[in-house]
Amino acid sequence: MARVNTKQLITEAAVRVAAQYGISGASMDQIAEAAGVAKGSLYYNFASKDAIFEEVIRDGFARLAAAIDEARVGAPAADGPRAVAAATLETLRGNLDLAKLMASEVFRTDRPWAGTMELARSSVVVRFTDVLRAAERRAPGGAALSEITETAGAAFFGALAGACLDWLLFRSDQPVELVLDQVLRAFAAPPASAAG
Repeated sequence: MARVNTKQLITEAAVRVAAQYGISGASMDQIAEAAGVAKGSLYYNFASKDAIFEEVIRDGFARLAAAIDEARVGAPAADGPRAVAAATLETLRGNLDLAKLMASEVFRTDRPWAGTMELARSSVVVRFTDVLRAAERRAPGGAALSEITETAGAAFFGALAGACLDWLLFRSDQPVELVLDQVLRAFAAPPASAAG
């Protein structure tokens, strides 16, 4: 098997093991067993358990950033918040274990990968901030560009992540459109027809 595929097997197994035992409770033996690889293969690809989870975090946020970027392509600025919110919900729904892991780790500052987490989180927050600014620019009577800070982007991201986990864990019968409508009430500019 190609080395890249082995790394992916290992990181995917690490997410499954962490979902069951937590990161602190996950062992290299459990990860190797879940990945179906020899323990030596783990150490060939990653220096430590911390290195595995750093890669998991980096990859998870990179996938989310790519989904956000793709959602923005071709979407009118006013529709940007809804487009990226939908892409975020679908990306997180695509791997609930990873979504839970990312949510549990996003504010941990005591992990060896805290610097990686901060960079990855910031790259996503900046994207949300940019989407909110672009939508606000087009909203009649909207706030000035300088009033939308990265705090708003972080709040948008946090609201989506929290709503997604609540939805998937406790209200999975709700349609995604309802979840989007509820989250966007606080963040999206009013429709042009509602203004004035």
